[in-house]
Amino acid sequence: MEQARDELERGDRLQATEKVWGALAQMLKAHGQQRGWLNLGSHRTVGHIARQLHLEYDDIDVASAYVAADNGHRNFYDNEMSPPEIADIITVVATVLPKLGSALSEPPRSYTIRDGDLWRVRTLTGKQDLQVGDTSPTGFSNTH
Repeated sequence: MEQARDELERGDRLQATEKVWGALAQMLKAHGQQRGWLNLGSHRTVGHIARQLHLEYDDIDVASAYVAADNGHRNFYDNEMSPPEIADIITVVATVLPKLGSALSEPPRSYTIRDGDLWRVRTLTGKQDLQVGDTSPTGFSNTH
């Protein structure tokens, strides 16, 4: 995040937005790795992790951080965002990262699969026998 701020100060909007995306993506992948989830390298999987963590951690606004960082990631290719827009993205993501970092030192939170969640949870865990209504005290972690 410090690099993102530095890049923005130097006027490199593209690198600033990509650094923000990278910071959040790496944190989300750390959560996925901690849980033994699969295919952590894809952009789509990072989005799945963000959605799952947002549902598990109602006290951390993972969804807003993901949307902001993903918009910044698109800016790396489109180059359409202004410095104030990028500064806002940095602020949103910087607010969430410490909370996600702290959450890594705790066991994953319990979760019950709801309608619309089944495909994502099966994709993350690789467990095809999961069903709507299944509950896990450790967020369907493969390692806890």
